[in-house]
Amino acid sequence: MEKIIIQEELKNCPGMYYFPENNRLEVKGRSIPENPEIIFRKLDEWITGHFEKNDSLLVDIMLEYINSGSSKYLYEILKKLAEYAARGRNISIRWLYEEDDEAMLELGEHYRDAAGIPMKIEMII
Repeated sequence: MEKIIIQEELKNCPGMYYFPENNRLEVKGRSIPENPEIIFRKLDEWITGHFEKNDSLLVDIMLEYINSGSSKYLYEILKKLAEYAARGRNISIRWLYEEDDEAMLELGEHYRDAAGIPMKIEMII
């Protein structure tokens, strides 16, 4: 399956990949970069470009850990997606967390409730 690399997954950086075959954006890994604004700016710009040509997007977020700096920028991305959804774009977001990871479950619930976007929260077994 073809994938477009927005940000390669590194030790402290989440991977951000787009799979054109099923119109799916995947954000996964650990997000503890020193300069999260640089990493998330790439994603923000990619999303803007995507919606200049497309009306829909599936988003899967699977984070092992996220620091407070990254959390702020991810929240801004989710708010941006909520704005696109409010303007009629078809956006589906899944927040995936591991079975024993209460912190990631709670963070997903916080984002869902605070950003006001329908987000499915699913446990990975």
